[in-house]
Amino acid sequence: MRVAFAGRDGKRLIGAGLAALVLASAPALAQQPAPFTMGQAGTTAGTTPAKAAEPSAAQIKLANELLIANGEASSFDALIPGIIEQAAGSFVQANPDLIRDLRDVAKQLVPEYEKRRSEIVQILARTYAQQFSEAELSELLTFYRSAVGKKLVERRQQLLDDGLRGIQSWSAKFSKEMETRVRDEMKKRGFTI
Repeated sequence: MRVAFAGRDGKRLIGAGLAALVLASAPALAQQPAPFTMGQAGTTAGTTPAKAAEPSAAQIKLANELLIANGEASSFDALIPGIIEQAAGSFVQANPDLIRDLRDVAKQLVPEYEKRRSEIVQILARTYAQQFSEAELSELLTFYRSAVGKKLVERRQQLLDDGLRGIQSWSAKFSKEMETRVRDEMKKRGFTI
């Protein structure tokens, strides 16, 4: 049984739920090797990158500023409400008559835990600071504070939506092309599929 608290904020909560799923599964995924693909035949697997050096306070500060400038600091705004609603919603199947009360409890808890959003931003800031030098962070920050950087942030969602629609259309056509090609190649080998 699937329970949705979403209502009018459905897209926001779905995004938050996906973000929660990604964040929750990240440690487990990080410990597992990448799955084998046909393109990896004959390559050596199992190498792990070296651990990044501990970032400086200046790097963390610049990374925080960058996350604000590039819009990523606010991209997880729906995560905490989504996790709270998901937690409350997990009790609905066993207690369907309590759905209204569970919804109220979730709504009541959001303001109390909203202040923990800064923890998410700090995780992201540390990640950026581990990957970029102080000079690189400054350069990125300069870009995102420029007119074109601000334009990119403002139009990011539209770009992603438009790009995704284009990629889905291309993917459908490419898939049909590949089905035909595989069928033709198999026919050359004496198989009709």
